[in-house]
Amino acid sequence: MQVESHSSNMPLLSARSAQPEMLDYLKDLSLPLGIVILAIIFGVLIERLLLDRVYRFFDKREWKIGRRLIRSMNGIFTIWAGLLAFRTVLSDLPLKASALPAFEHGATAILILSITVLCGRVVVAFIRTYAAENDRLVPSISLVQNIVRAFAFTLGVVMIFHTYGIAVAPLLTALGVGGLAVALALQDTLSNFFAGIYIIISKHLDPGDYVKLDGGQEGIIRDIAWRVTTLQTPASTLVIVPNSKFSTSIITNYSKPDRAMNLVIDLPVDPAKDAALFEGLAIAAAQEVMKLMPEITAGEPVLRYTSLTTPFAASGATLQIILNVTEFTKASEVKSEILRRIYSGLHAAGTIQGAAQ
Repeated sequence: MQVESHSSNMPLLSARSAQPEMLDYLKDLSLPLGIVILAIIFGVLIERLLLDRVYRFFDKREWKIGRRLIRSMNGIFTIWAGLLAFRTVLSDLPLKASALPAFEHGATAILILSITVLCGRVVVAFIRTYAAENDRLVPSISLVQNIVRAFAFTLGVVMIFHTYGIAVAPLLTALGVGGLAVALALQDTLSNFFAGIYIIISKHLDPGDYVKLDGGQEGIIRDIAWRVTTLQTPASTLVIVPNSKFSTSIITNYSKPDRAMNLVIDLPVDPAKDAALFEGLAIAAAQEVMKLMPEITAGEPVLRYTSLTTPFAASGATLQIILNVTEFTKASEVKSEILRRIYSGLHAAGTIQGAAQ
C-alpha cells in the first residue's frame, strides 16, 4: 500500500515542480517581449505624430512628391523599431543557443523585405508624381506600379536567399522546369498581362483617350492594369475589358493624333425654304456658341454643301457646319447647343426646318 501511495504522488510532484520552471520562463520572457511591444508602440506614435505633421506641412505647400514619399513610409518605422528592439533583446530571450540563428535570419529577412518595399513605394511615388505632370509619357499607372512592386519583391526574395546561403541559379533552373506548367495554368492571365504591356509600348492608347471598340463599347480610358483595361462611358458607367480582347479589337481613338478635332454637324436644307436664311442662322448660332463655350477653339466656322439629298427626303440638300473643338468628349455638348440655337432662330423667323441630325 505504501508503494502504491508513493507512485500515485509522482505526477503531482512533477506538476508542482514544473510550475516554478514555467513561471521562471514566463518571467524571463516578459521583459524582452515588453521591450519589443514598447518599441512597436513607439514606432506607431512616431508615424502618427511626426509623419502626419510632415504630411500636413507638405500638403499646405501642395508638394505632391513630398506627400507621397511620407505616405510610402507608413508602417516602415514601426517595423524597424520592432526589429531593432528584437535584435537588442534577442540574446536575453530564454531560447536555446541553437535556435538563435534562426531568429536572427528571420529578423534579417523581415528587414530586407521592409527595405525593398520602401524602395518600391518610393519609386512608385516618383512615377505617380511624374505621371500626373506628364500623362503622355507614363501611359498606365497601375501596370507600371505593379511591375515596380513585383521587381522590388523579387529583389528582396533574392537577397533573402543570399542571406540564407541558398544558391539562386539552381533554384531558377528548377523553377524553369515547373514554370512551363504554371504558364499553361495561367495562360489567360499571362496573355492579359503581356497584352497590357503591348498596349503601353505601342503608344497608340493612353489613359484619358476617348475610344470606341468594334463591339460598340466606347468611353474614356481610365486605367490599363495588369489584367484589364477600364473604360468610363458617357453615362459614367465602367466597362471592364480584358487586355487580350482589347488589344485585338479594332479601336477608333478620337484623341489621337491630337485631342482637338473637327466637329461636323449635318443640317438638312429644305429646297422650299430660303437657303441663305438657313446659312445665316447656322453661322450666327455657331459664332454665339463659340463666344460662350471655351470648348471651341479659335477659327471661323465653315459651311459646305455635301449632297443634293438629305437622309430625310429625296430632295433638298445637306449642309455641313464644321467647327474645331478641344476634344471629342465636348463635341456632343457643343453640337446640342448649336442645334438648339438654330431651331430657335428658325422658329423666330417663322419657318421650322425639318429634322436635324
